[in-house]
Amino acid sequence: MKRRGMTYRVIALGSDEARDARLGTSVAQRLQMLGELSALAWKATGRPLPAYTRREMPVRWSTLQEQGRPDNR
Repeated sequence: MKRRGMTYRVIALGSDEARDARLGTSVAQRLQMLGELSALAWKATGRPLPAYTRREMPVRWSTLQEQGRPDNR
């Protein structure tokens, strides 16, 4: 699937929408799965887990326009 055809939504974990799990799992179970998958992904790289704090994470927010790409809304 091309990335341009993918969609996503951001919803609050405590919302009714978050409780409507299509996988048949709870929010807590999905978060646990995410943690397990993340740990496996890091292990697969052969690199140690990062030692920085959440506040120190090397992340920069930008819009599609700032990246020179059209916004496909």
